[in-house]
Amino acid sequence: MFMLGECRLARLALHLAILVFVFLMGMAPAYAADAISQGIQQSLEARQRQLAFYGVPPQPVVSAPQIGKETASEEPSSITALQEQIYNLQKEIAQLQTAQQTAQLQTAQQTVQTQAAQQNIQFQTVPPLAPPQMAPNAEAEKLSPHETPASAGSAASGGDRSSVHDTIKQKTGVDVTLGGFFDATTIYRSKNESADITSNLNTGVPFNNVANAHQSEYRETARGTRVTLKVEGEPDKDTKLGAWLESDFNSAASTATSTSTNSYTPRLYQGYLTYDRSDWGFHALAGQAFSLLTMNKTGILPDKVNNVLTIDPSYVAGFNYTRNPQLRVVEDFDDKKLWLGLSAESPQAVTSGLPCTANAASGTCSGFNSTYSVTSAPNSSSFANPLSTDTAPDIIMKLAYDPGWGHYEVFGITRFFHDNVGTSLHNNVYVGGGGGGSMILPVVAKYLSLQAQFMMGNGIGRYGPTQMPDFAIMPDGALKPIHEQTAMVGAVGHPTSTWDAYLYAGEEKVFRENSSTTAYGYGDFGTSNSGCYTPGGTCSASTSSVDEIILGFWKRFYEGNYGKMQAGMQNSILRRNAFSDASGNAPHAYEDIAMLSFRYYPF
Repeated sequence: MFMLGECRLARLALHLAILVFVFLMGMAPAYAADAISQGIQQSLEARQRQLAFYGVPPQPVVSAPQIGKETASEEPSSITALQEQIYNLQKEIAQLQTAQQTAQLQTAQQTVQTQAAQQNIQFQTVPPLAPPQMAPNAEAEKLSPHETPASAGSAASGGDRSSVHDTIKQKTGVDVTLGGFFDATTIYRSKNESADITSNLNTGVPFNNVANAHQSEYRETARGTRVTLKVEGEPDKDTKLGAWLESDFNSAASTATSTSTNSYTPRLYQGYLTYDRSDWGFHALAGQAFSLLTMNKTGILPDKVNNVLTIDPSYVAGFNYTRNPQLRVVEDFDDKKLWLGLSAESPQAVTSGLPCTANAASGTCSGFNSTYSVTSAPNSSSFANPLSTDTAPDIIMKLAYDPGWGHYEVFGITRFFHDNVGTSLHNNVYVGGGGGGSMILPVVAKYLSLQAQFMMGNGIGRYGPTQMPDFAIMPDGALKPIHEQTAMVGAVGHPTSTWDAYLYAGEEKVFRENSSTTAYGYGDFGTSNSGCYTPGGTCSASTSSVDEIILGFWKRFYEGNYGKMQAGMQNSILRRNAFSDASGNAPHAYEDIAMLSFRYYPF
């Protein structure tokens, strides 16, 4: 079709050249003029057929002048006719060229639409978080390769994928951002925890009396894969509405074993909504998010959490956090340099590893729920960490300061524990709490940052990765919050634009809470730890502290229009220490954990 149009254009151009030649000569023989007239007439008729083929309305045809012998002497009128014919031919050539270009454009558009339909391109992918990613861990200056709400990925994938996003934006005014990453991790542990990607940093590290202390463990998993969804809307220039949803696969049904298949299920990692007013400096949050006491990179916004870079979702001993339902309000001052936040967070008491001890008059040990009962046989059993019944939320207040170099925080927490003992059915409330702080120091901007955090208080065990018990049970059944101290230091480096390296060291330590030398409380002297050293022996030792050091790195080997792909390795050495008994036996256990992870952030 296009070749036919080009041939006819060439013929019209040839006739135009002949006319110009005749005009310049000033006269032409009669027989030549007659031939020219016939050729022009044929060209105009061909032009009309061509315009009709391209859908252009027909134009009136100006007949070619009859320049025969009888008119050869009428030179002035013939020249005028030739000039008019040249003008008309030029006009018709321009129309034909326009029609041909229009047809070519329509054909190209149809080709693009056909290819888009074949590729089934349905929605836009917008670079995210990361984390909330997470993003998904976060570090002081850049997106975390493990988790961060705000940054679940860093680059948009290639291609035009704006149709659904534009439709949502046009109809609702809301921006929707998809994020997350695909994860494949291999795990080696020198002791058998019977665990997947999430390590047990406390009671999962066995003493030498059990078989698991003499077995290693190797696993492969994809349960670290994470999906995030961010929604934002701006009703006006000062108001921002938002929501964040984040899920991984670290949940499991009772039948979830890796034989031929598995039954690992998604879990709610984070899910919250936010309301921000820039003119007031006001920020509110409702839903499940990292606790207010978790360290931030800047300010106190939920998408600025300073998570560690570890592959292991248990993070590192001494890192203070929970992901917990909460109601939070924050106010910023002095151009966002000073931040003050208050949060009411869902309570839960940690009782794992807690001996069930009391006197015979207190009843039986049926668990810690709305009514707590105890057993007459000291250390006869431990709690399985049931759901506690509480009377009030955990109250947390935090002050953050960003002076221009570094980030600094202090916080305080108050907790309320509740029980009902014996036959009197009298409810008792016990108050715990504490405080702490953290800081990030960018010692070499963009290349090296140092960080540190600490916390101390009574009944704060749930806010550490080792999950130390929050309280002890005294002989009369009363609860006594356990004193605890946590600390962590870290260094994060970026030697090149594609390498991230990290080193963390932390400790969580609890203190004895017992009644003199009797077999009650936590860390009591009445138990014998001699069996903890002998295979098959009986060991009732209680954990006194956990120390851990982790060294690791992430290497990005692709980052561009199609997302980001990276690999990471980490190795941690863990030591679990127990309280000594009356004979001075204080057992301990070591564990070495190595992990290799591959991740792809497509968004």
